[in-house]
Amino acid sequence: MSAVSTSLVDELLLHYRDLRRHLVNKLRNTDDAADIAQTSFEHVYARAQRPSARDEVIESPRALLFRVAHNLIIDQARHRKVVQAWEEERFALQASLAAPSSETLYAQRQLVERVVAQLETLPPRRREVFLLFRAYGHSQAEIAQRLGITEAAVAKHVVRATVDCARIFAQLRAELPGSTDPAAGPDASPLMAEDAYC
Repeated sequence: MSAVSTSLVDELLLHYRDLRRHLVNKLRNTDDAADIAQTSFEHVYARAQRPSARDEVIESPRALLFRVAHNLIIDQARHRKVVQAWEEERFALQASLAAPSSETLYAQRQLVERVVAQLETLPPRRREVFLLFRAYGHSQAEIAQRLGITEAAVAKHVVRATVDCARIFAQLRAELPGSTDPAAGPDASPLMAEDAYC
């Protein structure tokens, strides 16, 4: 290290504590203040070591050190602003992707109303067995005991209701404009989740 470098480092070190105190007051964060003080020190030293600046005398190392720190604070604030804007945009995008559109919600509500209306057309016992089995998750044995019928009768009701349900969905699917295969994708049809009903 040259004598010039040594004297510069010595002078910078004299102002390092003042700079850190100034930065802590400005930033209200000791870690950020320490980082910016260190980076300012490195910048000023690196600038003095450039071949083009070797013969140049830094008039006021303290003023240069504080100016570099000020510029770093501005850069850090800009960076944080960009990061915050990006985070907000990403959050908004994720929220919009996660939340179904009002059109989708309306279509699903309409679908549920139509399915319920169609299920009301089933014979009462078949509908009751079907709802106990599919909607409430009772076993065939529980349903048989509850309704006082055999398990074989429950199984027949479930099979017939499932066939009826498939017919209901086929009918609803046929009524959709430009109806497509529900497996084609999430935008193909609100009937894609028919297993939730049947």
